[in-house]
This record gives sequence, structure tokens and C-alpha cells, in this order.
Amino acid sequence: MRHFVFRIIKKFKFRTCIIGLSVIIMLYSMQHLLKNSEDIISRSLEYINLDIKLKNVRILGIENTKASEVVNIVSELTEMSLTKIDFEKISSKINNIDWVKSSELRKIYPSTLEVRVYEHNPIAIWFNEGNKFLVDGESQIITELNPNNFKNLKVIAGPNALEDIPAIISIIKNYPQFEKKIKSLLRVGDRRWTIRLHNGITIHLPEKNVANAIEEIEDLDRKHSLLSRYIEIIDMRLPDRIDILPSEVMINSSKI
Repeated sequence: MRHFVFRIIKKFKFRTCIIGLSVIIMLYSMQHLLKNSEDIISRSLEYINLDIKLKNVRILGIENTKASEVVNIVSELTEMSLTKIDFEKISSKINNIDWVKSSELRKIYPSTLEVRVYEHNPIAIWFNEGNKFLVDGESQIITELNPNNFKNLKVIAGPNALEDIPAIISIIKNYPQFEKKIKSLLRVGDRRWTIRLHNGITIHLPEKNVANAIEEIEDLDRKHSLLSRYIEIIDMRLPDRIDILPSEVMINSSKI
């Protein structure tokens, strides 16, 4: 009797596991189908070769790109069958627009084409060997845009500066009041930065703890108007002191 009961329980547990597993598989399949339903519909319609005409175009991601430039490219697709659009060809044309870094095209049935544009994002101007180059957040040079059209970007010099530009830009953006005063930055070797302010003051930053050094300068400026004085150089390269060299105006006035 005990053996019989055990067998019944064993079978019951086995059937329960099978049912549970079936439910899990079914739920996973439904989730997968829902997630990929658009792609499935797209492939199905293409397979049966329905002649579905393009009626609408949705353009996303545009801030600096002229919408008309994208519209002119996709306008030739009007009334074309969605199943016959050459995505690679159209995307290639869109990518040739100055501001466009890359683009993605997606069919949305029954009659819409979605164009998502990813634009270049210049963060600084790199001055090297007498030439200016726009640089993005990945230290990539943007050749499609003219650096002379970006007067609001910081100019950064130094042959070894390129890889370090995103890091220093990220740091100074945390100090907007100080950032406004910066005219240019120079990368000294692979070690540290020298900053030139609009009023002519030169600041030699330390190799490490750059953010702390900027905070210290801001604190001194709040308390003593440091950056409004007749100063030529603020040297912060040594960890235990700040050396300040007055400008010639200050030196000459003190002699009078």
C-alpha cells in the first residue's frame, strides 16, 4: 500500500512538473512573440509580397540637422512599397548630411517609415600643428563640421591632448562659473593641464586632484576675489602650496 501511494505521489509530482514547465514555456513564447511581433509581421508581409505603399515618415533625434535635408532624401520614397525600400542606401544618404553621425530606419506597418537620427556632439576644439579639429565625447575628430562655427567651445591645445579632452571637459562643466572664465587649455605632456583665462591669468593645475584644485581656486575667488586681481600666474603644481605671480601692472604700480 505504501509503495502504491508513493507511486501515485511520484506520478503526481512528475505531472505537476510537466504542467509547470509547459506553462513557463508558453509564457516565455508569448512574451517573445509580443516583443518581436512587429518584426514577425514585417517578415510575414514581405514573404507574401503585399504591395503596401509608404504613406508617412516619422523623423526622430533631430536638433541641429535641418529637417528638410532628411525630408528631401525620404520624399523620393513616397508611394513606394515598404517591402522594396533599400534601407542601406537611404541610411547612407542621410549619413552624408553634415550633422548626422549615423541613422536607423524602421518599418512600422501598415504604412510608416521611422527615421532615427544620431547627431554629432562636439564638446571642444582641438588645436594641433596649426589646425583646428572638432572633437566629440569619445575623442573622435568630427571632420564633417567646421570648427570656426563653434565659438562657444573651449580650445584645447597639445599634441597629446586628444584622448584626455572628454575627461577635462567633464570636470570643468561641474564648475560653470569657473568654466565661463576659461579661454583655452593646454595639455602639458601626458601629465597635467594649464588653463588660460579670458582676463589673461594662467593657472598651472596639478597632475592629480584637478577637481579639488578648481574648488580651491573658486573658494579663494569667493573670499578674496582672486581671479579679479592683477595676477599673471597661479601655480598649483606643488601639493602643499599655491604660488602666485603678480602681473607687470601690479609690479609697476607698487614701484610708484
